[in-house]
Amino acid sequence: MSLTVNGRRESVTVAPRTQLAEILRDHLDLTATHLACEQGVCGACTVMVDGKPTRSCLMFAASCEGVTVETIEGYKGDELMDRLRDAFKANHALQCGFCTPGMLATARDLVERLDEPDEMRIRNELSGNLCRCTGYVGIVRAIAQVIEERKALGIAATGAPRAPRPEITGFAPFEADIAERAADSAVSSGTMSVEDGWSVVKREVNLAHSPDAVWAHFSDLDAVAACLPGASLAEHDDSTFAGHIGVAFGPIGAKFEGQGNYDTDDATHTGTVTGRGKDRGGQSAVEGELSYTVRPAPDGPQTSLVDVGLRFRIQGMLGQFNRPELVNGFVDYILSEFVANCDAVLSGGEVRESKGISAFAMIRAVIGAKLRSLFRRS
Repeated sequence: MSLTVNGRRESVTVAPRTQLAEILRDHLDLTATHLACEQGVCGACTVMVDGKPTRSCLMFAASCEGVTVETIEGYKGDELMDRLRDAFKANHALQCGFCTPGMLATARDLVERLDEPDEMRIRNELSGNLCRCTGYVGIVRAIAQVIEERKALGIAATGAPRAPRPEITGFAPFEADIAERAADSAVSSGTMSVEDGWSVVKREVNLAHSPDAVWAHFSDLDAVAACLPGASLAEHDDSTFAGHIGVAFGPIGAKFEGQGNYDTDDATHTGTVTGRGKDRGGQSAVEGELSYTVRPAPDGPQTSLVDVGLRFRIQGMLGQFNRPELVNGFVDYILSEFVANCDAVLSGGEVRESKGISAFAMIRAVIGAKLRSLFRRS
């Protein structure tokens, strides 16, 4: 499906019942749109759709084709939103800030539409946006202030949403293709354990290319680094390397800069990588060892299996995320992205654009792994 978000044409492939909020957050990385009740009650996920405040948790992908969406990230340079932000600060309307993006979306609509800063009208129209910090007094004052500022500038209220929304034509029935099933993952579920303070992860990776082709690719350190999300290789020789990899865990971001050693054996198609690094803030450090073996797969000469072993430990702030379920999700996500990139390169294509490693991608991987495990048991 295609839609316009913050003035940019976007195309995403999602299930019809995917929430607009999920499209914005998980597929377009526009995470200022917050999800809370997911029932259209709290208003935290409010965005503008075709000029109207809309609960993005209640709008499904099937209804989003061709719509125009504005999120809080799209108001850079917008004078009205700048005035609202300043007014929210001046009137202590921000509180914890979780509801603020939805509040600002609704507030901007009110400032455009209302002739007068009528407190009762503002409160009524804000009733769909809940603030658990009980900060309505400041929010109402901020909206009223900007309405007064708009009037002082001689700008008339629109009295109506900016753009009419096409009439909803109803649900179009379709025949579900139950024979179509998602392809099996190229990464096995594997194991994860903790040994003497080290996290030890084992996986088996499938690649639809011959062992010789895969090994040639794995022997090229520049090519391997290019396929790894968030990684960048600064320099290397025949046995050592230096570079960095970026990760983000919600509000916590880290850019690990480090160095290490690598070794490959053409005779056995095995390789090892050891490395260590610290993030720039000095709040986390990581060290680890990666081993891999490329071998023929039973499916034919043009398929390969790669046995992957990863042993690592994290110290500092990011150590709190070193839990089995998160580590499994993280490894599955990284390997899935890595395999997809390797497949693309080995097929003559290019590495896909990387947006780095995010907590949300990991959470999707964790949930996906749990769902796959559930269906395998059923």
